[in-house]
Amino acid sequence: MGEVLVVDDDAAILAVMSAVLAQHGLATDTAINGDQALRKVCARTVEDNLYDAVILDIMMPLVDGWDVLHALKNNPLWRHINVVVLTGTATSDQDIARVAEYDGLFIEKKDGFVDIAGELVERIMQADA
Repeated sequence: MGEVLVVDDDAAILAVMSAVLAQHGLATDTAINGDQALRKVCARTVEDNLYDAVILDIMMPLVDGWDVLHALKNNPLWRHINVVVLTGTATSDQDIARVAEYDGLFIEKKDGFVDIAGELVERIMQADA
């Protein structure tokens, strides 16, 4: 079973995403901001038990999703972690291209996004297996 870190400052989205990912057979951990997410990734690195994927909101307090994405994809220990950017605000062509530069996948927060994200992460995990 793969494990996904869901990072969002909205508790409702964390709960719904965790439930949907569980339906897809994936374990989840959550973080309410980018700082907490990076701390969890660091702790997992020490344990040699990295996440298989991260679902990442962009607009968050303390450390935003752009900084987390940059940190994940520029660290050789973490760059293989699949990242799905889930956002309601960063939807310009430049933002989408920025996510693509890091080999991330982009999902806009609109109707049906939770199911799309769950299916996408499940497919990513199957492809990596």
